[in-house]
Amino acid sequence: MSVCPVCGKPLEARKVKCFGCAVELHRECAKKTMGKFYCRRCYREGKRRARLERMRQWGGMGKKVPHKLW
Repeated sequence: MSVCPVCGKPLEARKVKCFGCAVELHRECAKKTMGKFYCRRCYREGKRRARLERMRQWGGMGKKVPHKLW
């Protein structure tokens, strides 16, 4: 039996797969966005990418924005 990567407890009947990396985790440990389940790492990475994209769209009007900010 596998364990949940978020909480470390064994997986039981209520499990879902992460849409980003396809890892299995508890339904309660997953983040649900727009009908899809994500693990904590993929959710955080998606929020970061969306924030950087907004910065490129609104803050970089006419300016060249570097690909990597840090």
